[in-house]
Formats: sequence, C-alpha cells, structure tokens
Amino acid sequence: MNHLSRFKSLFPFIREERITMLGVGPMSKRIVEETILLANELKLPISLIPSRRQIECGDLGGGYVESWSTEDFVKFVRDRDHGNFTILSRDHSGPWQFKVVDDSQQIITHDIAMEEAKASLAVDISLGFDVLHLDPSLGLNLGRNEIGVQEDLIELYSFCFGQKGGHKITYEVGADEQSMVPDLPSIAEAKFQQIADQLRSQHLPLPQFYVLQTGTKVKETRNIGSFATHIPVKDMLSPSFQIPEILKICDKYGVLLKEHNADYLPEDSLRWHRLFGIPAANVAPEFGVVETRSLLKIAADANENWFIDVFGEKVIGGNRWQKWLMPDSTATERDKIEIAGHYHFSDQEIQEAIQKLESNVQSKGIDVDTTRRRAIRKSITHYLRYFGYYG
Repeated sequence: MNHLSRFKSLFPFIREERITMLGVGPMSKRIVEETILLANELKLPISLIPSRRQIECGDLGGGYVESWSTEDFVKFVRDRDHGNFTILSRDHSGPWQFKVVDDSQQIITHDIAMEEAKASLAVDISLGFDVLHLDPSLGLNLGRNEIGVQEDLIELYSFCFGQKGGHKITYEVGADEQSMVPDLPSIAEAKFQQIADQLRSQHLPLPQFYVLQTGTKVKETRNIGSFATHIPVKDMLSPSFQIPEILKICDKYGVLLKEHNADYLPEDSLRWHRLFGIPAANVAPEFGVVETRSLLKIAADANENWFIDVFGEKVIGGNRWQKWLMPDSTATERDKIEIAGHYHFSDQEIQEAIQKLESNVQSKGIDVDTTRRRAIRKSITHYLRYFGYYG
C-alpha cells in the first residue's frame, strides 16, 4: 500500500475518533526524523508540511532546511518511513512563495512567479507528494486583487490536475492571508462558493481541504489570534461560536477545514480542536524555537557561552527574525535568537560550532543530539495528545 492509499484508508478512523491530524513544519532534520518515528510508532498519519522556502526543487535552488532540494527531502523521508504513515504535504505553494525579489532586488513579475510555482508543483507531483496546498495569497500584497488571486488559484489547480498523477493528489486550497480573527461565516461561504463555481466550470473536483481562518496567528513566540486569547473581536462572535459555524459550511460543501498557525495555543484551545471536530491543524515555527532553546540551554548549563555568542551573532545578522516581530515589539536579542535560530542550523559556521559544543560537553555527560531530540519529541507529543493520537 502506497503513502496516499494509507492516508486515505486511515482518514475515516480519524474522523470517527475526532482526531485532529497534525501537520509538522520540517524546521530541521531532527524534527523531520522525530515526526517520522512518532507516526510509525503510533501507526497514525502525521503530515510533514514543507513550505517552498524550506524545501524547494533543485532547479530553483533548494531550501534553507539542510539545503535540501525537494528531491533530496522526499528520498530522505521515504527511506525512513517504513510503515507509510508520514504524509508529505506541500505547504503554501503559489506565486512569490519561494522568493519575492530577483537577484537585482526587483519584485518578480506575476508571470515568472506563476511559472516558478508551476515548476515547483510539477516536481512535487512527480515525486509523489500526498497533499498540495495551493496558496496564491501573497499576491494580495503585490498588486493582485481578490479576483486575480482566485484566478491564480484556479490556474494552479488546473495545471496540477493536468499533470501525470495530478488527479490522484489530495488538494488543499486557500486564497486568504493568515488572520488573527475568524472569517465571518457568511463571507467564508461566499468566497468558497466563488472558488467552487470556477472549479466546476472547468470540470475540476472540489479540494479535500479548505483553509479558513479560525483566529490563529503567530508572532514572536506566541499566538496572538482570537482562538488563543478567547477575546471576541468587534462585530464578531467568539471563536467558540464562530468555528462551529465555519465547520458547518465545510460539511455543507463536503470539504474539510484545515487550520494553520496552531503554534503556542493554550491548552483549552487545543482541547477545543477535538470538541469542535477540526480535522487538521499545522504547527511549524514553535518546533524550531524549541530546538533552538534546547541548544542554548545546553551551552548555558555547560558554561559554553562562546557558542551562544557565535550562534547569536549569526542569527541576529541574518535578520530572519524581523518578519516575526510585533509592530510594537519589545523583543530582546535573546528572543530574536530563539525566534530565528532554526533558519541557520544548516549554515556551515553553525554546524562547526555545534560539533565543537558536542565535543566540549561530552566529557560532562551531555549528549547534545539526544537532548535536542527529546525536546523536539516532547513538543510534538504535546500536540498529538490534545489532538487525540493517544487514547
């Protein structure tokens, strides 16, 4: 039985048991490995959800995680996923999702951005990805209006479906920017109706998953959405009323709700996932932060402060933390290092520093690799428990 068949055969069980399928961002090699191990230990599907920036096809230059190309990443996962329980789910594939500007720092044209997205998706399909998330929403900030973004979505869907094997893929679509408040049910339904009508006009099936806003948004190392704060937004119902209405819309059209940015949600919000019956949710940057914190703690506890200095200088200088900051941020330098440390795990300078740290602390009975993995596993398991993977 192949991966997609295994996925589809287990999904009725997931729905019956009201399990929320977890999507894990592959922020590092160790996070990928621990996800595969947990999926096979539990014999339940867990998704790996690489964005194009994290993992990209070789022809477009690969991604920042381990410098993996899509080809390398798929082989790495499939070679280790002996029970076929790890779902490969491309996250946020669409124009400008890999890079926004070219080598001369000019914004990439719409035509080129679409060509690159199609090239990336074609490789995903040829390599047997199980799920493709089609997301042209960045266009809303780059001159495309809502109608244009919907047109991009339909064009990408039609392209994928026309590829060899494209009709076997499970599709996830979304044309909205991530928001800290849920969609009004009436607006959510109207948007999906427009997408559904265009798909039907081209004789294309509805997607399996639809991305709707449940009130989750990650900034710094917290979730600032209404699902996390439980504070009703003006002219809106609270998430406890809003989300069940959104789920009813999904049921009406025969699609499944996909939640993004579930990182850092409080425990009562996580419990609501099974109570509401949210079918799937993604967590990504939190796992990278957890692994970074474990490295920094090892160095601090062992008085290897040189590592914190070397690592911190690289991360601060890389400026990858900027996109995560609140407008009125009071984040310290240490906060910024924790936020963006995972972007630099594969940098040669940092890999050499980690190897030196491992050598230095070994005599003190500290195993750096084991400590990192334990932290990662504990964090992933936290979500698996609330999402129903454990009895």
